Amino acid sequence: MNILHFSTSDFTGGAAKAAYRLHTSLRAAGHTSRMIVRDKQSGDPDVEAVATIKKLIRPLWRREKLPAVSYTFNLDAELDVDTRPFFRHPPGTVDVICLHWITKLLTVETISQLAAHYSCPIVWVPVDQEPVTGGCHYSFGCDGYTRQCGNCPLLTPRGPEDRSRVVWRRKQNHLSNLPLTFVAATSWVAARVKESSLFRNCRIEFIPLAIDHTVFRPFEQRIARDLLHVPQGKKIIFFGAYSLTDRRKGIKLLLEALQRLSSTVAQDHSGLAEEIFLLIAGRLDVDFRDTLPFPNQHVRFFNDDVSLALAYQAADVFVCSSVEDAGPMMIPEAMLCGTPTVAFNTGGAPDLITTMQTGYLAAHQDAADLANGMFRLLTADNLDAIRHAAREAAAAKHAPAIVAAQHVALYASLTSGKHN
Repeated sequence: MNILHFSTSDFTGGAAKAAYRLHTSLRAAGHTSRMIVRDKQSGDPDVEAVATIKKLIRPLWRREKLPAVSYTFNLDAELDVDTRPFFRHPPGTVDVICLHWITKLLTVETISQLAAHYSCPIVWVPVDQEPVTGGCHYSFGCDGYTRQCGNCPLLTPRGPEDRSRVVWRRKQNHLSNLPLTFVAATSWVAARVKESSLFRNCRIEFIPLAIDHTVFRPFEQRIARDLLHVPQGKKIIFFGAYSLTDRRKGIKLLLEALQRLSSTVAQDHSGLAEEIFLLIAGRLDVDFRDTLPFPNQHVRFFNDDVSLALAYQAADVFVCSSVEDAGPMMIPEAMLCGTPTVAFNTGGAPDLITTMQTGYLAAHQDAADLANGMFRLLTADNLDAIRHAAREAAAAKHAPAIVAAQHVALYASLTSGKHN
């Protein structure tokens, strides 16, 4: 089978990694898989980067006026990339088009042109809400996408006919009649598609993301700590994100939870207070570490999967404080490493975590319950059993061969079962 992927990047950010992992999983399964990206970071010969081009200088009266945005937003603006490679393959040679995170790579109109050129099914793998909204990647509680958008709280200026309504109408005009199928990696994503006014009637399949379980796997904790230069003999709590200042990541709630945990362990007289050590990854505010109640070590980024896996393997507990997230991918990565995870009951967490069996599922945005989850796991008598169960639960859903097989079965059903 021949699959053509479109993704803004093949490496930068969790969305790009998810797209690239699916691409390599399909290729490993014996299929022809190619990616077209705007930002190429890998050396993969099956990934093609399109050239950016300078827009023609136009009179002011012809320039499109775009609003200011307060968070990541797809304005569906005129492309500044060479689109000719998009249509390089002859019609009939591509079996399935797979869309991922495509902001600044594809416009709505370009997607409809791809459909017309290739005349094949289009599978969209959302890693946030953008495919089903008027442009926002996360709605932060706004339910405008369940109607026709407009009055978007992320735009300035905003109004009934603002850019979100414009983009919503473009999606309705160009995409509503296309052979679109959505693949949701988590139940949270599936729910957002089903709620959307644009695509609630489209086919939705639930297939988790592919994650290399030979890299993200249990490993000798002592060696992992030695390689990362973190203390032996401590109870290590690991947390991180590409940007810890992102409001979706719930860092204020995590800080409150850590303060509550500090108060709890100070009263239990077990010596746990002196054992806790924090390992932190990602961009953060300069003074953030000064507010933490436990000794800690900060790593700005883990630039490769092996180093990231070592961080999970070095930890006793991974904590995810995301309050609005399509994933995050760090939850199954940690669990594949046999590291129990504490997370709020949102995103992909409820798909994998069963409290005190594979981790701890805290009430949504409840810092006290997040602290309780950390304390219970750190003091659990059956932590080894929880580690094993976490690994098994994640591997059963995220192993690349399993995920690739599910995608291929879907593609075959969309192409009338003509391919094996």
